[in-house]
Amino acid sequence: MFWENIEMSRVVPGKPTSILLVLSLVFLMSAPVVLAGCDDNSPGGAVGKLLNAWQSADWDAYKQAVVPAERNLPKDLDELAKQKFKQVQVKLGGVKMNTAYDEKDRNKATVVLDGGKITIKAKILGEDKTETRDVIKMPEEERTFETLKVNGVWYVNIKLG
Repeated sequence: MFWENIEMSRVVPGKPTSILLVLSLVFLMSAPVVLAGCDDNSPGGAVGKLLNAWQSADWDAYKQAVVPAERNLPKDLDELAKQKFKQVQVKLGGVKMNTAYDEKDRNKATVVLDGGKITIKAKILGEDKTETRDVIKMPEEERTFETLKVNGVWYVNIKLG
């Protein structure tokens, strides 16, 4: 997914930079949600755990929502990923999800955020920026999560580093 390859150093002072683009890029690295009625051990539950951990700025809980094979980073890479994670604060309201199971492998599913609002706060080029967006108006790839069931437990399938 697009956010996996973000390098914070690409934002260079003096270069025309769309604040909206920068905030969109960090969205999926920190888009938490309070989900009512979502089974914890489901694709939506896994995404909910990831988003709630992001909203709470809880790096350890965030990592626990990720597929086990992707969460064990070398110490220096873990610290870098944690710093990037902590740079963006989010608050979600009324977020809704839609889950589609893979037809060939019921241990895979796609979860799409399809309603609600997100407020993102980040320091960009030394300046605090805040933006609130309608989730449904965001490009679908920015609000889509792949999930995977491992040993009976659902996780979000993303790379942390």
